[in-house]
Amino acid sequence: MKFVLVFSICSAITGFCNNPMVVDNKFNYWSDCVAAGGKLIMDFSSKMPEETNKDKLYISYFCNEKESIGSPT
Repeated sequence: MKFVLVFSICSAITGFCNNPMVVDNKFNYWSDCVAAGGKLIMDFSSKMPEETNKDKLYISYFCNEKESIGSPT
């Protein structure tokens, strides 16, 4: 199994979340996916502090299990 990280950028003011986006990386372990989601939040808030504060933005994310697609060997 692989895991994919799915996230949305949301506003606490409006209660609206953008359409979910999928991170290109596939993760071998649940813990790696969860850690990447935490890093995504930290990176986003530090790169866009003015927008984050003004619009009260936050990221909602989850990790989803995805079976590997490929031919059996």
